[in-house]
Amino acid sequence: MVLIKSQSKNSTSLYITKCVRENGRRTTKIIEKLGTVDSLQRKLDGADPILWAEEYAHKLTQQDKEGRRKIKLEYSPLKRIPKGERRCFSTGYLFLQKIYHELKLDKICGKIEKRQNFDFDLNSVLSRLVYGRILFPDSKLATYEQSSKFIEPPNFEIQHVYERLTL
Repeated sequence: MVLIKSQSKNSTSLYITKCVRENGRRTTKIIEKLGTVDSLQRKLDGADPILWAEEYAHKLTQQDKEGRRKIKLEYSPLKRIPKGERRCFSTGYLFLQKIYHELKLDKICGKIEKRQNFDFDLNSVLSRLVYGRILFPDSKLATYEQSSKFIEPPNFEIQHVYERLTL
C-alpha cells in the first residue's frame, strides 16, 4: 500500500492506495482517506502527519500480507435506500436447510411430485413450513409471510399450502 499526497491550493490531503487488477487491467484503489495534513497534525498533537501516514501505510501493508487487515466501512445517513429494495434477510433457516437436505426430504418431495402431478413446488412448500414451524411456530399464513423474508423467497403462493397440505 502506498501513501498518496493530493495537493490543492488550500490544503494537502493524504490517502492510502493499493494497486489491484480488475478485468485484466491494473488500477489504483483508495483504501482509506486519512484527511488533510492540517487536521492530522491537530489529531496527532503536533507530530509529523506525513511520517505517521507512511508508518500507517506500512502497517496496513503488513496486515494485508498476513491476511488480518481491518476494513472500515462508512455509511451515510443522507444516502437514501431505493423503495422496494430489500436490505434485511432472515438467515436463521440456513442451518435447518442443511439438515433438511441430509434427511433427503427434497428427494422424497420430488418423487411425490412426479406421482401426484402437483402444479407447484412441493419441496419449496414443505421446506418453508418445516423451517418456519421450527424457528417461529405460527399459522401457515404467518409462516408463509415470514418465509418471504428469507434469502431465497418462496416460489409458491399461500393457496398451495392451504389447498393440498395440512401440517
